[in-house]
Amino acid sequence: MIRDWIDFALERNDVGYLSSMIRVRWNNRFIRKFADAGYGACPPRGQIRISPFIWERATTEQRRETIIHEACHIVAFHLHGPAIKPHGAEWKVAMANCGVEPVRCHDIPLIGINHFNVRDCPKAERCIVSRLDFAALKRGGLLHCTLCGLTVSSEQVEA
Repeated sequence: MIRDWIDFALERNDVGYLSSMIRVRWNNRFIRKFADAGYGACPPRGQIRISPFIWERATTEQRRETIIHEACHIVAFHLHGPAIKPHGAEWKVAMANCGVEPVRCHDIPLIGINHFNVRDCPKAERCIVSRLDFAALKRGGLLHCTLCGLTVSSEQVEA
């Protein structure tokens, strides 16, 4: 399915010959961004890295649009060079050729991946703690609700 979406984007932009030069990798370190793309010009090669955690939550349409989005980055860099803006006019043309709206960010909920709910917060209905706060906790810091600032204990966090 992923390869089909990549090939679709390449064919719609008349660079189908790049298909065998693009690798797809899962990246367990991605907890905020859904995916990214990289391109090397000599020899032409591209790589798309995807978060398995966010992929699991995404709808088929969100997955499709994200893969096409990243493939269009490779198309734009291949056709216009690495000096272009990542979400500039060249990338937008590549996205339009695929019939996909050029949107920069996903709207997939990250609760449980990058953020965690706080139980029984007295200040707000839906308080959250970020994953980065847990790193601070290990260094002796305190956990704080990202929305209201209240100090919370690790026992209050829903994992």
